[in-house]
Amino acid sequence: LAGMDTWHTPLGEAATAQVREAFFRLTDYPPEDGENVPSAVLDLGGGRILYVPKSLKGVAVFSFKRLCAEARGASDYLAIAREYHSVIVVGIPRMGPENRNEAARFVTLIDALYENKVKLLATADAEPEELYVEGNGRFEFERTVSRLREMQSADYLALGHGES
Repeated sequence: LAGMDTWHTPLGEAATAQVREAFFRLTDYPPEDGENVPSAVLDLGGGRILYVPKSLKGVAVFSFKRLCAEARGASDYLAIAREYHSVIVVGIPRMGPENRNEAARFVTLIDALYENKVKLLATADAEPEELYVEGNGRFEFERTVSRLREMQSADYLALGHGES
């Protein structure tokens, strides 16, 4: 990931094209066969599973909606963080009090990825500092902004998966 941008904004065709290219670089999968990228089913424990739309060579692609708009908990995100060294999340919106549950899940997701040194690539509606700008929950989001910035740093990107 050295020299590669990991946070792509605003949402749209250009951002999608950039993470698509990154996926193919990370997996050595031929872009011309992009329609046939394997999917996976991740065992979350307790008889629960999570469908992973694109899963190849330790790289997973998810939509923000699949990860944060559905009922998920820390154990789900830890399962993802243990299984994948790189995660691409597409469609991260701006958030506020009206979607506080999604924001709280996003915070938990980022904590799990960060603590397991998972590389994050994303398409988002805004830079991290602008994702949750006002209202109840903004203060709690500050640590997540800091982690998102650190996760873009060369030092973080050089760490091995799961390294402390």
